[in-house]
Amino acid sequence: MRLASLYFFAPIFHLAAQGPAHTSVPPLVIRNVTVIDCTGAKPESAMTVVVRNGRIAELGKTALVKLPNGVRIIDGSGKFLIPGLWDMHGHLTDAGEGALTQLIENGVTGVRDMGGDLALVQRWRREIERGTRIGPHIVAAGPMLDGPTKSQWHVVANNESEARAFVRSIKQRGADFLKIHTNLSRPAFYAALDEAKKLGMPVAVHLPQALSTADASDAGVSSLEHVEMLVQSALRDQDSATKKLGVTERFNTALDALSGDGAAALWARLVKNNTYYVPTMVAYERGFVLWYNKPQAMMIRRPIHWKQMDIVGAMHKAGVKVMTGSDFSDWALIPGVDLHNELTLLAETGFSPMEALQAATTLPAQYLGKTADFGTVEVGKIADLVLLDADPMEDISQTRKIRAVILGGKYLDVVRMRNTLLQQRH
Repeated sequence: MRLASLYFFAPIFHLAAQGPAHTSVPPLVIRNVTVIDCTGAKPESAMTVVVRNGRIAELGKTALVKLPNGVRIIDGSGKFLIPGLWDMHGHLTDAGEGALTQLIENGVTGVRDMGGDLALVQRWRREIERGTRIGPHIVAAGPMLDGPTKSQWHVVANNESEARAFVRSIKQRGADFLKIHTNLSRPAFYAALDEAKKLGMPVAVHLPQALSTADASDAGVSSLEHVEMLVQSALRDQDSATKKLGVTERFNTALDALSGDGAAALWARLVKNNTYYVPTMVAYERGFVLWYNKPQAMMIRRPIHWKQMDIVGAMHKAGVKVMTGSDFSDWALIPGVDLHNELTLLAETGFSPMEALQAATTLPAQYLGKTADFGTVEVGKIADLVLLDADPMEDISQTRKIRAVILGGKYLDVVRMRNTLLQQRH
C-alpha cells in the first residue's frame, strides 16, 4: 500500500519537462531575497542572486549587483532562499516514478537511492539529465547485498566469494555505492567491504545481525542507517541474564546502554572513524508508531521513539555527522513530504534550524564529495535552490512553505502549478 500526497501534481511537472533536451535556460535573477546559504553564516537580507548556465553566477547585496540583459527577474521580497534539500535514504523503485516529481515539488533536489532496480533508476536518471523528465539528482546502490532472505531487490551472498563477486558485478553495472543489509554474515560482510574499498565504492549499512555498531564503524563503512539499528545492536550485546527479561525491560536496558559514558565512547568512535549516520526517525514514527494505528503497539513504541530521538540528539551533540533521510518506499511514508517531517524531528532532538538544514544540504554534499556543486548558496554552485514564503530559521517546519524550486537554473513555480492542477480537477 502506498500513501498519495494531497499536493501531488506529476502531470504539471511532466509538461514542464517536455521540449528539447538541451534547450538553453535564460539567466534568472532573484532580487531582494533573504539568503540562508547554509554555510553557518547568518541569513543575509536584501540579496540578489544571478543564475546563468545552471549555476550561481553572482550573489550580493541588491544595490551592488548589476543586472545582465535579457534576464527573468523574480521578486524575492519577503521570501527566503535555501539550497536544494537531499533525502539520503529513499527507495525510488518501490515508490514509483511519481516520486521523482513529488520530491521536486517538496524541494528535494537530490536523493540517495538505497536499493532497487538499478537499470530502472539509471534510466530515470538519464532522462532527468537529458531534460526529458523532471526529477532529483540520484545516487544509486542498485540491489542490496544480504544473507538468506526472499526480499525483493536483495541479492544473497552465502560466503565471502559470493560477496566479492556481487560487489564487482554491481560496480561494473554502474552502481555508485554498495548497500549491505541485515542478514549478511560476518565473513561475507568483511569480504564485501574489502572488495568495495579496492573498487573505490562507499558502503552504506543496514546493520547486519552479526555485527555491532562499533564493528561496522571500525571496519570503515561510510554510513550507518536507521536509529533503531543502534537499539538492535545494544539488544544483541546484552548478557544472558538480561536477555531473559521481558521485552519492555530488555528495550529499556538497551536504551539505557545508549546513554551515559558507554554511549559517549561509541559516539566518539563514530566521530573518529568519520562514520555518517542517517537515523530516519520519521520512518520509525510513521511506519512503526502511527501506521498500524494499534493502541497497544503505540503505547509501547511511542516511548521508544522518544528515547531514540534523545539518542540522535546525543549523537549530534557529540559531533557525529547526522544526515536527513526519510526511507520513503511503497508504504507509510510520502516522498518529499516526510523529509520535512524528519527536519522537524531533528529540531525536536536539539538541532538548531541551521544545523537541521545542514543535515539536508551541506553534510550530504560533503558525504558525496560534491561540495563544489551542492550544499550551499554560493557562487559557482549548481543552482538547485528552494524559495520559501516563511523563515525556516524561526521554525524549521517552515521549509514546507515552498513558493518555487529552482532546479539547475530552471524556475518551477510550485504554487502556480498546484493551483493549475486544482483548477483542472474542478
